[in-house]
Amino acid sequence: ARALGVKVICVHKGLPFGKQSYEHSQCSDIGVVAKRFPDVAFLVYHSGFVTGVTEQAYDPSANRDGIDTLIHSLAENEVRPNSNVYAELGSTWRFLMREPTAAAHALGKLIKACGENNVLWGTDSIWYGSPQDQIQAFRTFQIAPILRARYGYAEMTPALRAKIFGLNAARVYNVRPAEVKRYTRRDAIAKAREN
Repeated sequence: ARALGVKVICVHKGLPFGKQSYEHSQCSDIGVVAKRFPDVAFLVYHSGFVTGVTEQAYDPSANRDGIDTLIHSLAENEVRPNSNVYAELGSTWRFLMREPTAAAHALGKLIKACGENNVLWGTDSIWYGSPQDQIQAFRTFQIAPILRARYGYAEMTPALRAKIFGLNAARVYNVRPAEVKRYTRRDAIAKAREN
């Protein structure tokens, strides 16, 4: 990929397709390649999330599956926050939004380990239909102050939400938000809103 000039690699990690793919859905290899190729951006779809694994605060000695495999791999390979690993929330947020404590741990860990500039919005709405419920839940979601104080999680501010909802992805995909707004202001949806 690097020889061809490809600088963004997207990989499905988490939500395994049965037992035969479970091992490969974990993120133990992400930190290894991110450290080896710091000039490449690695977008980790689903962030290693696995249904049936309750997201808790990261404990390096617990050896848990799910998002912890990504956190552990980054820590073990000294991949710093806001470097070249991006955690994407497609399907992950959909499953977690009904479990506020697990959602707080998942988002808190991802923002802390990957960086506030490297968590990306995703819905997988092709599978679930309109993502409006996911968007509304994320717009109002807060990480409880007690969890922020105890584990060093970030506060979900409007600025952080804006980054996750699109500004972070715009940067990694080299899309200028002002340019997008210029075109979307004159599309069919914008015209319908005006009327």
